[in-house]
Amino acid sequence: MEQRGSEFSVKVQDIRQFHQEEDDALTLLWLLEGSAELKTDQRQVTLEADSLTIVNRNQRWQLTSESGNTTMCVVLSGRWIQQLCHDFFAHDYAIPSDAGGGWPQCDELRHLLRQLLASTLINEQHRYRLEAIRWLSEILLLLTSRFQQPARLILRENHPGLSKRIARVVERINASYTRRITLAEIAESEFVSEAWLSRLFRKEMGVSFMQYITTLRLEKASDALRLTSRPLHQIALEQGFASTRMMSDLFRRHYQMAPGEFRKQRRSHPGTPRLRQSTGEQLYPVAVDRLFSLLNQPETRGREPSSLTPHPVQERVLDLPLLKPSAPLRHTRMVVTVRELDDLLREDVRRELEKLGEAMPVYGIDIAEPFLSSRLFASGWDDPQMAGYACWYNLHQVFTWLGQKQWAVLLHTGLTTRTDLLARFLQQSVNHFSPDITGSWQFVMHWSTQASEETRSQVWQAQRATLREYLPQATFGIWHRFSPGHGAQNDEALLNSTLLTQADFLACPADANELLDLAQLDPAHLSSSENYPVQKIRQILTSLRQRKISLPLWLLSWNTLTGNTRTTNGGFFRGALLMQNLLGLSEQVWLVGFWLNSGLQGEARANNTIDTSSLALQYNHGLPRPIYWVLWLWRRLRGEMLVNEKNLLLLRHHNGYQLLLCNTVVFNPLLSSEEAFIQRFRQQYHVQLKGLSGRWRIKCHLFDQHNGALYPLIEGVRSERGPDEEMWRWVEHKARPMLSMHDERLHEGWQIAESLESNALMLFELAPLLPHEGDHSPR
Repeated sequence: MEQRGSEFSVKVQDIRQFHQEEDDALTLLWLLEGSAELKTDQRQVTLEADSLTIVNRNQRWQLTSESGNTTMCVVLSGRWIQQLCHDFFAHDYAIPSDAGGGWPQCDELRHLLRQLLASTLINEQHRYRLEAIRWLSEILLLLTSRFQQPARLILRENHPGLSKRIARVVERINASYTRRITLAEIAESEFVSEAWLSRLFRKEMGVSFMQYITTLRLEKASDALRLTSRPLHQIALEQGFASTRMMSDLFRRHYQMAPGEFRKQRRSHPGTPRLRQSTGEQLYPVAVDRLFSLLNQPETRGREPSSLTPHPVQERVLDLPLLKPSAPLRHTRMVVTVRELDDLLREDVRRELEKLGEAMPVYGIDIAEPFLSSRLFASGWDDPQMAGYACWYNLHQVFTWLGQKQWAVLLHTGLTTRTDLLARFLQQSVNHFSPDITGSWQFVMHWSTQASEETRSQVWQAQRATLREYLPQATFGIWHRFSPGHGAQNDEALLNSTLLTQADFLACPADANELLDLAQLDPAHLSSSENYPVQKIRQILTSLRQRKISLPLWLLSWNTLTGNTRTTNGGFFRGALLMQNLLGLSEQVWLVGFWLNSGLQGEARANNTIDTSSLALQYNHGLPRPIYWVLWLWRRLRGEMLVNEKNLLLLRHHNGYQLLLCNTVVFNPLLSSEEAFIQRFRQQYHVQLKGLSGRWRIKCHLFDQHNGALYPLIEGVRSERGPDEEMWRWVEHKARPMLSMHDERLHEGWQIAESLESNALMLFELAPLLPHEGDHSPR
């Protein structure tokens, strides 16, 4: 059975012996049944039933078998592929050898080939070509998103004098010379001008851009003339010449002879390789009823649906000995926020805070509401005769416990805070508590945009004087929300106020949801929220520097893009988005805050919407929310930064390395439950670390929608009464990043090929192992 056209051919045969010379086509082989031996220029492999193989262009290959088989052979014209995707042949394509054809992506490729085979068997004359091109286009898209191999800059390795830019340009030309390629196209891809790139290319290569392309095409044409019997017009078309006459004219100028004369002379020359002769083909038809029987067998499908991502593969080759370290990674201080001071009397709150403090360092506790409005300050608290009783006993419990934990305490005040009450509290506290407890207290006053400058100044000066009298070591800062737009009138009033020059720090929130319009589906609009917390902090710091003010910035609450309902808030996994902002904030703020628990925070409102003004570390029953594990992974990062990019962070700590991959994606949270939609944001990573040898222990932490996310586990409970205590504990056990570990012997390098879902995080930790006693194996 065979269907053929200028763009492609589809054959299903019993192949006993077949030999294919080099050509410009990409070939896919699917052995439906039987076995065969495949031999190419680079390898020889035995193909068993259901095996897949990709043969790249410009390779000769041979397939032999001693018994009957059913082999599907799909040949795609290289010229047609390049019309669809100019840079397709900038990479090679292969089935991963360690996958054994068992990857979900391999099952997806078989599924598409099955659909192509079915349409070929049906052979609807009026629409077959359209339907076949549909499946072939999906196959090509799957190849680019799942089966690309890392680009090897072989040219630069052989010519170390070339710059990295020109090496990339030459590799692009070598991959695309068979089509019309222009200097303007290359310059645009390199983000430089044509004139500048033209001068640099001539300087390093010794020839002009077009001279190099023409010479390359003529060399490839000469190889085809010597080693094949293809006609001149076919060679001219395959090598990118506009016509046979143009190739002949250029050929005469370059080789001082016509193409036909060159072919005749080179074949007769004793030192020239002889034209390869076919050893004889043995091809047999396969009965149509047999093909239908094979199609009716159950289809194996992996976990993934057709997840065709439009993003190119992220490829990096990092030569470790050549990388120069920058400053060590910085971890900023962390405070945990509770709403009311009296929340700290609750046993469950204390238990969760203590548990949190054991897992990661906590700098202090932030009391969000003005502390003097707490119910703990009922009547009688300020009576010196009652200092050991009633309400003061509860205050004693709270602040003594915080002092034992050695946590700082941030207490909020406002314009309505009475200075006389503040003074009586501080006086009694100094008399009652030891300096070890009161020494960690810090205060912040909320800036009011409605009050006059005179009122704000009077309150500030009165509270500041009171603090200086009783707790001179305590810091006193200003809290302001700051508008989403830069340079708002209310912001200017604070930035130009003399009060700011008296403050010890400036505190603020940064909520990306200030920009979120769920009715706005424009990706460009949504992308503006990707780094909103980082950008907002950067704008504030810039405004301070312009006024020659140097103040530590405290980010007490912040959030990235999320949804405002229960569904979108839980369904939109944001691990990498959170990590990207956290890494950016670490370099700019003195302190960063998180709410303790979404239940205490009052996250769920009466109208079934969610308070998204800040990030909560926990959900009900003390279950860790995603930001908890992002913080946990962030705290594991340590050492000098060798590479610091949006989607890749490489650190060196002592003799080990840490590699963090982040697939940061922003899209409308309303679409986060559409699996077919979010799968389009999957990203492939090919990373090679050169310069590693010996035995290494490699740990991998994977955190994504399917590995560690909390809400999919809760939603998986199909009980009308909800989870019971045993189920809650199981969810807590499962809601953590997946961990794997193995030992590996490396020879001059280590490489990975991974596919990450939207906003997934993957952390690799590489630690060298000392050789065992008596281990004399080569390192």
